[in-house]
Amino acid sequence: MVDQAPAKPAFAGLSLADDLREFETDVTAPPPRPDKAKIAAVSESAGFPSREPLVAKARTPPRPLNYDARLTIRIAETDKARFDDLVYRLRASNGEVFRRLLDHFEASGG
Repeated sequence: MVDQAPAKPAFAGLSLADDLREFETDVTAPPPRPDKAKIAAVSESAGFPSREPLVAKARTPPRPLNYDARLTIRIAETDKARFDDLVYRLRASNGEVFRRLLDHFEASGG
């Protein structure tokens, strides 16, 4: 049988008695700040995009929700598809399209 060599310990050559103070960081001094101009120049030359937006996006004000009731109805799948298509084409909410349909129905003398 062949004897295997014993495995080396993970920290071969170090013992708990060794002085490791040279590896400690100086906690009293703040870390050095990188020069922003140098960072910008390097990132621009490497082709990295800026994290800052070029133009601030305008926020659209939220629409008020005037719907305080719920209506559940049973309809045919084809009618549901037609209604969903109308909602998509008008770019409005389900409640808004339903109100417009009722207004149109009443205006047409229905």
